Amino acid sequence: MKVTLLKLFILGILLFQIQLFGQSFSWQADTTSKTGTPGNTILFHTYLQNNTSSQIELRVIRTVNNLPVNWTSSFCVGGISGVCYAPFLDTVPDPVVLNASSLLELAIDIQTSVSPTQGDITVRVENWTNPAEFLTESFNASTQATHVGPYTLSVTGEYHLYTNYPNPFNPSTNIPFEIGGITSQRTIIVVYNVVGQRIKRIFDGNLPPGLHQVSWDGRDALGRLVSSGIYFVELRTEQQFLMGKMFLLK
Repeated sequence: MKVTLLKLFILGILLFQIQLFGQSFSWQADTTSKTGTPGNTILFHTYLQNNTSSQIELRVIRTVNNLPVNWTSSFCVGGISGVCYAPFLDTVPDPVVLNASSLLELAIDIQTSVSPTQGDITVRVENWTNPAEFLTESFNASTQATHVGPYTLSVTGEYHLYTNYPNPFNPSTNIPFEIGGITSQRTIIVVYNVVGQRIKRIFDGNLPPGLHQVSWDGRDALGRLVSSGIYFVELRTEQQFLMGKMFLLK
């Protein structure tokens, strides 16, 4: 009885602190609605912020799954180059650890099918030790005809790494991107495998602002064909760093 009362007392203190000092963490997304090409990956970049001066642990849960048949969604803690979990897991099994006053990316990866349609999921992020403290957000993904594909891209004046096409691909794929700013700058494009090993630097040179495109033939730096799987493409300039995901399917 004394132990139960003590637990209730501690929980009451935690809830009081949350109400008094605000949420111990915040959660921001680049957007909650995106469109893409059928068969491609739609990636949402979200960011968890520790608002305290102590380490905290969070739990990530997919509470609603309204995705079409053959669509999947998965979580990547630390971004797409971090730890990615299997699509069938509704809950990230490990605590998401945020150090004091730190920021951590939580990427939400939605893999679509070749039939144009749309769907959504709802995600809950809660305090691992105090589930009463939580935030929820819904994410909508669409591959219907409103998507602006690589052939209809327009200059925005900003930095973009667009989805490669085709994706999945075999044996080669095209990677469109835009250089922002007003002056030419050194641009590097590199392909990595899922464990972060560099496969090939496919471009390194100066480019003016505007739309550009490079191709990758599915080979490494020694000219060897790589195996089927997930690969990451990195776009790095003097002003920006962007990353995307590609699927090689043989």
